[in-house]
Amino acid sequence: MRVLLIPELYRPDDPSANGTLGDAAAWVRGWLDRDDSLHVYWLVAPNVPDDALLAGRERVTAIRADPFAAGDPDATDDSDGPGHSDAPDIFTEGGYTWDELRAIEREVYDRGAYLDCVVDQRRTGRFTLHKWLCWQTDRWAADVTPFDVVANVHDLQVPFKYRYCAYRGAFQSQMELASAAFADGVWFKAGADARQFREHATEILREEVVDETLDGALETGSPIDFLAFEERYREEPRFLHLAGSMWEKKGVDELLAVGEHLHAEFGIETILTSMDPIPDAYADRDWVTAHPEADRGTYEAALDRGDLTVCASEYETMARTPFEQAASGQVLVLRDELWIYDCVPEDYPLVGGLNDLADVAVEAVENWQDAVDANRRLVAHVERVRDPDRSAECTLRDLRERVDGKREAYALDGSDDPVRAALDEAEREGRDRIALDDLRERTTAHTDDGRPATDSADYALADLVYALRSLGYRDGGNPGTPVFVRR
Repeated sequence: MRVLLIPELYRPDDPSANGTLGDAAAWVRGWLDRDDSLHVYWLVAPNVPDDALLAGRERVTAIRADPFAAGDPDATDDSDGPGHSDAPDIFTEGGYTWDELRAIEREVYDRGAYLDCVVDQRRTGRFTLHKWLCWQTDRWAADVTPFDVVANVHDLQVPFKYRYCAYRGAFQSQMELASAAFADGVWFKAGADARQFREHATEILREEVVDETLDGALETGSPIDFLAFEERYREEPRFLHLAGSMWEKKGVDELLAVGEHLHAEFGIETILTSMDPIPDAYADRDWVTAHPEADRGTYEAALDRGDLTVCASEYETMARTPFEQAASGQVLVLRDELWIYDCVPEDYPLVGGLNDLADVAVEAVENWQDAVDANRRLVAHVERVRDPDRSAECTLRDLRERVDGKREAYALDGSDDPVRAALDEAEREGRDRIALDDLRERTTAHTDDGRPATDSADYALADLVYALRSLGYRDGGNPGTPVFVRR
């Protein structure tokens, strides 16, 4: 099985800062461990390093090409938060460039390979991508659909999410909803997005279309490797660690108010870490240590120092940072919003309204052991919900079922006789594996016109692949031209 992953990199200048990339890498790690017939391709920008993609492994190929992410790097737009620049990343969710499409052709089809599934996280451009893949595969001639395109939905852009944004609106939202509905499948990162999809897609699509989309959809979660964090607690709290972006939805003013209250009541100091610049109004306080534009090492050092954290975000889709903090022994206080219950037990006590977070934090400090016990229970729950193995297993199962369903639907007939004959010939030579290009060449001896079977207008590359699968061969998962191995 061959799968192309296309993640959305919403922080294009720093690939490691994109949770979308981490999610997909966790899947790939689990897929490769479970299925030795799998090969994974990635379509990413040139600045994404090999280690982020597991591209050092034989069964992983990085396809690098320039996406449509150009803009004026000096332009700034504070609509998503102080100092936030939309210029470099406004098109990270955009369409496909000629450079990218040619790269897919060069690294897959020019090497005699194929794709079973494409997991596409971009919000637009799917129609263009689909046309290009059809062009490469003689889709009209194939007995089964050569490939499935799965919409990988991260942070569905519904109205309450784009009210602060200068370039999002109903048009983008409706196109994203429709594009997901008409894909071959949908993977939602978060239950919140699946619920929002039902609510908003029914405004523009028939209810039965929405029901059918959701009936076959997955909720993948956003896997976190909890073994990477050490859950340790002090006997009493000394530091509040506030981490993450300075965007408006995060409730930064309310967070700093909590810090000020805890310092006045208990002398607790605040550590700020953010990948963004931190405005002086937040940093220049005698009880705050600020780390603007913090790298991963600075963030991890703060994970080790902090005792308590607060998440005041209005909405998230499977947030990582607050749960990494909790797993590092920082007691987590949360704003009571629907999205948190995708990860948080319904009875978690350290929850309150936006204006009540300081009171909840004070209660946690005054009843520290109870708060620590609650946080331990929270971490154990999140560890199950965000388990990388579970996420890898359910996504791989979906991919496998798509391929297996087509193999069962593929009916061998007389058009496959040249393939049978070529395989019989190879087996008589003692071969139990055969490369696709070798097999195509061997079929020339068994066709009426002396040309490869796939040169026929009625016999597509997908027919050759599924004939092989139906005759007891599986893809060896190797790079370059696929080599099929007899089961």
